[in-house]
Amino acid sequence: MATVTLTARNIARLAAGTAARGEFWDDSLPGFGLRVTPNGVRTWTVRYRHNGRLHRMTLGRYPTLSLADARDLGRTALRRAGLGEHPAGDKLAARERQADTVAALVEEYEKSASAKRAWKEEKRILHSDVLPAWQSRPVSEITRRDVRDLIENKAATAPVMANRLLSHISHLFNFALDREWIESNPAHRMTPPTKEQSRDRVLSSDEVHELWTALHETEAENDRKPVARLTATMNDAFLSMLLTAQRLGEVCRMRWQDVDLEQRWWTIPGAFTKNGQDHRVPLTATVVDLLIARQKRATKESVFVFSNRKGTSVAARAKKAASELSEGLSFSFRAHDLRRTAASGMAEAGVSRDHIAHVLNHRSVTHASVTAIYDRYTYDREKLAALSTWHRRLIGITKSQGAKGRVLPMPSRRRGPLSNPD
Repeated sequence: MATVTLTARNIARLAAGTAARGEFWDDSLPGFGLRVTPNGVRTWTVRYRHNGRLHRMTLGRYPTLSLADARDLGRTALRRAGLGEHPAGDKLAARERQADTVAALVEEYEKSASAKRAWKEEKRILHSDVLPAWQSRPVSEITRRDVRDLIENKAATAPVMANRLLSHISHLFNFALDREWIESNPAHRMTPPTKEQSRDRVLSSDEVHELWTALHETEAENDRKPVARLTATMNDAFLSMLLTAQRLGEVCRMRWQDVDLEQRWWTIPGAFTKNGQDHRVPLTATVVDLLIARQKRATKESVFVFSNRKGTSVAARAKKAASELSEGLSFSFRAHDLRRTAASGMAEAGVSRDHIAHVLNHRSVTHASVTAIYDRYTYDREKLAALSTWHRRLIGITKSQGAKGRVLPMPSRRRGPLSNPD
């Protein structure tokens, strides 16, 4: 919160500055200010007390409402508040008469949020946790205590999910705030109930060896009893993830049209990547041979490299595959551990962190600074060298550990414009 002299020049500066986000109060008219949201929306507002409670009232958006007109409206509202009136009361009552309920807000929110990458999960949480509790209540009546009670009840049975619930509630009310359904977000700056530990699981060489063997089997026994194994398709998807260090969802949604086996590149479209940008992934020799084998078995109608009987990707199936395979191993793992293991293996082999980040397509190197806006170099050669280094290390681990099963042999050399050294 900052107190400034609101002038046309200052407002223009706030409009241009990406770091200038928050509330800016006019030092010449206490209680009158400009709120700037993270997406750059600037809204005139007044703050006052009525019956001992602090209230906010939105006057309008800049530049539709000029500074002079907004200050006049603010002065009038503050004068009414000084006489004991509730300037925003009529507006709030009108909204309630229009049935601005939480259910109506969620319905409106869905129209703008449905394009978000993680919308399916967010929608599930809103419908399973928020609507049952608040759907018929006016949005303006939801208090911080209501939010706290809902979050604490969730935390009692699902601590981590309670954090997600709080985040989605905050997003929902920020949406309501931007569209002037409410004057403040009841979830603003509320502390998540659960402290989460970042997962840093990296498979050991012995575990990599055991997993590598399992991923070349569809059936196996231990003491003459069957142990858990995956289908050949799911095995190939996990092998590709381990060898390319890409996210499981991206690997499972690999399309034949995005793969160039001759030049040995896989281009992940921005629609499938986490940061929304196309990402080129070099394919080492073992991955190329794996894909060629799959291509020979694919039909002309096949869209996805790793598809099920219905012809769709195995992405939905993959979410539980790691835990199912873990039942047949001496250790447990999650799919994302393979990506982390690959990154750790590259680092141990001397690959620079910056080049590993480019392999992983981390936002930290693609959007980190102003320099990134002008740096359009794709780092193809560095990514190729990094993954080739990891490929040699991985094959060395499986050979030195005496991996059993249908282990892919070291393939013949293929040379292209940017060929792999292995």
